[in-house]
Amino acid sequence: MGKSGSGKTSMRSIIFANYLARDTMRLGPTLDVEHSHVRFLGNLVLNLWDCGGQDAFYENYFESQRDHIFRSVELLIYVFDIESREID
Repeated sequence: MGKSGSGKTSMRSIIFANYLARDTMRLGPTLDVEHSHVRFLGNLVLNLWDCGGQDAFYENYFESQRDHIFRSVELLIYVFDIESREID
C-alpha cells in the first residue's frame, strides 16, 4: 500500500516480473486492486495485492472492502516516495 505514484507497482514489477527499472516508466497507475500469486523457493506462495493509491480507492479499502482485502494479511508493506514534498 502507499500513496499514488509512490512506486508500488514498479517495485512489484522489478522484484517479481524481472522488469528493468527503466521499463517501469511505461506502467500506468493501478486501478482498484491487482491480485497475483507468486511461487518461490519451491513450494511457498506469496499472494500479492497491489492496491491503487488514489484517494477514492483508499476510502474503499478501509471501509467497504476492509474485511475482504485484509482478512488474512500477515504482512503489509507500505511504500512511500522519500522525495515527495506532499504533506497530508
